[in-house]
Amino acid sequence: MTVTSYLYTYGYNEDEGQLAEMEIRAFFGEDAKGKVIVSPVSVDPSRSVFIREKVHILLKTETVDQLVEQASKFGTTDESYKVIFLKHDRVNGTGEWGNEERLRLTRLVGNEMPGSLSFKNPDQIYAVTHLDGVWYLGVYEKSQPVWMKHVNKPQGYSTALSARTARTLVNIANPKAEPLAMIDPCCGIGTVLVEAASMGMFVRGRDKNPLACVGARENLEHYDYPVEIDVEKGAIEDQDGHYDVAFLDLPYNLYTHSTETEQHALIDHAARLANTVLLVTIEPMDKAIQAAGLEIVDRATTTKQRFTREVVLCKRSNLSS
Repeated sequence: MTVTSYLYTYGYNEDEGQLAEMEIRAFFGEDAKGKVIVSPVSVDPSRSVFIREKVHILLKTETVDQLVEQASKFGTTDESYKVIFLKHDRVNGTGEWGNEERLRLTRLVGNEMPGSLSFKNPDQIYAVTHLDGVWYLGVYEKSQPVWMKHVNKPQGYSTALSARTARTLVNIANPKAEPLAMIDPCCGIGTVLVEAASMGMFVRGRDKNPLACVGARENLEHYDYPVEIDVEKGAIEDQDGHYDVAFLDLPYNLYTHSTETEQHALIDHAARLANTVLLVTIEPMDKAIQAAGLEIVDRATTTKQRFTREVVLCKRSNLSS
């Protein structure tokens, strides 16, 4: 049976809630309700630090009896499998269903399917769940925390973007993982470059600090990401060419001083370089964004240890929507 829609569950805390919701809108073009969403859009769940699970929907029914009756259509005689009940924040319509009732349902569904049950090492895992009056059965896929191996990079500094945030920025800027021309003109130790490379996307890195460029290259090489990723010393004002996306993490004035005029100039140069600018700032920059000829498309805040950043997705205002 052809899969035409997918169910995703999300997990995030209050500090990252807005950023997670911004990523959801980028991926699916709509908001999720209660950390679960059904969409025709297929996304590799391991791309996101917030997606927990994905169900490739095979069957939708109005009643649980219909679900059990039609379960025999799925699976093959030569595969082993198990069936789980997928719990999420919006499981409803199940009455007093506790663990015993859910276990009984998964057994009923499993007994109808061809093949052999295997609870330890099944060839396939199927999930049953309920959402908004509909019962679902589908192939279960669990997200893998690929990004976690990037947390302790060989080179780093305290105010650098976290791997979680950088990965989410890449997803927001390029939700379809297209072969876009992307640049991080103030790349620092290359956190955005590393996360993009881990998802098969390449971001050109530039930084006026030669030591930062060395650190970015070392981080990329440490994870065996392609050596052809372009990382070179260079100030943003000296960059030319044109890109689909520019990432710009503005200086925070915590360890290095940057005047308001200098920060506005950085935004101007990013707008000159790319059609889409994904800006990270700790100060309001709406006026500077508008002055640079950019329009704000979406925004979110994210907090880490009382340090709050704003993420602002901007597009050139002279581009048609």
